[in-house]
Amino acid sequence: MTKKHQVFRQLDSVTDKAAEYINYFAYHPSKDFTRKRKMDAKTFIKTTLGMQGNCLNKELADAFPKFSERMTASAYEQQKSKVNPRLFKVILYEFNSTLKQPALYRGYRLLAIDGSDFALPYDKHSPFLCNIQTRKTPSADNKLTTKGACLIHANILYDIANCCYLDCLLQSRKGMDERSAAVHMLQNLRLQHRYIVLMDRGYESFNLFEHGNRLPDCNYVVRLRTKDKGAIREISALPDQECDLEMTFNITNSAKQKKLHPEYHKINAPNRRYKDKYSPKYRTAHWDFESFCPVHCRIVKLKINDPQSGSTKWEVLATNLSSNDFPLSEMKKLYHLRWDIESSFRKLKYDLGAVCFHSKKPTFQEIELYSQLIMFNVVNRIISLCRVADAHRKWPHEIDFKEAANIVHRYYTTSMKDDPKQMIEEIEAYHHPVRKGRKYPRPLRFQGSVSLNYRIS
Repeated sequence: MTKKHQVFRQLDSVTDKAAEYINYFAYHPSKDFTRKRKMDAKTFIKTTLGMQGNCLNKELADAFPKFSERMTASAYEQQKSKVNPRLFKVILYEFNSTLKQPALYRGYRLLAIDGSDFALPYDKHSPFLCNIQTRKTPSADNKLTTKGACLIHANILYDIANCCYLDCLLQSRKGMDERSAAVHMLQNLRLQHRYIVLMDRGYESFNLFEHGNRLPDCNYVVRLRTKDKGAIREISALPDQECDLEMTFNITNSAKQKKLHPEYHKINAPNRRYKDKYSPKYRTAHWDFESFCPVHCRIVKLKINDPQSGSTKWEVLATNLSSNDFPLSEMKKLYHLRWDIESSFRKLKYDLGAVCFHSKKPTFQEIELYSQLIMFNVVNRIISLCRVADAHRKWPHEIDFKEAANIVHRYYTTSMKDDPKQMIEEIEAYHHPVRKGRKYPRPLRFQGSVSLNYRIS
């Protein structure tokens, strides 16, 4: 069996096994998926994985071209209501385990953790309902304008070298706790190689640093705040020059120890109740270790020149990587690779169609989101088998993800998947140049949900 034949067969093998054990994921195992129907467990899983951003009737028409085999949208929703979203999370894990020879970065699996919000159709009873600010400046009565919106916050663990999502933890936007989610995903991670996980400023936490120090084969690189009020005091005191230092932070959760040693860092007890005026990161401070613990890490301060403005910026990274293996110059290149997870979110949301939900029910939305993560991994694994000749070209070229996703969905949902050679040839026909070093302003604005009533027919 060639590699071109393997990807769909690996996915089919995982989904067939999941359908075989569907009673472990059904809400009522004694009666769910026991009757003979047009849409059995296997067909339901495949249909859900093959969905994109069209209306539900269009999705079912594409999945079942023969009218005699097609079921109504109501029948599909009834089957969907029988399944726990954990089914698709297990399929995600199992499909990832079929990657036997992952790409490595200097002998490490290169990972990144970040979070992203997905706007859902509005439902006043949704557990994901929250208030968002619609304007940055106060109005005449000195109050910020807010409105209700449904947002689901996805904490995602991404494999940069292999372009695949390894894990996902879903939270409500109102009650999200990114640092605890990161610790949870790292504790559940089972890899056969050492790994490096890259994280942005929102993840700086002594609790996270100590977990990274104690977990086997775990190496972390976390960007720190420098001059604002939330910065660690030792970091704020660093000189304005590039430096590479080994530092120890004495951590305690005892008020008595803090009083005796004012230089200690005190972590507030997690069960203490705080007023709403404090930030979520302050209210969700955690400490999972001894009452007193020294936290060791390496602090790297980097100088970054902005060619457009001509100004000089400083970035500080906390890591437990060796300075011999990853010197200061290498750390700058390493952290820059974290941006790939941001690019993957754009592909997931707008190329694959993960922002186009087909239901208002929270469990249905979780099922759809996990299924899109699975198909993102499938598309990227197939893209890794494609080749684009760069000879006689000014710029290197890469496969167009959006066109590849459309082709993969078309082949997966029809009998055409038995001809993977033709599928690869089609995908290789769509590519675009990669011009590195380009920078564009990043507009930060709220993205509304895609309405259920306004979909392409």
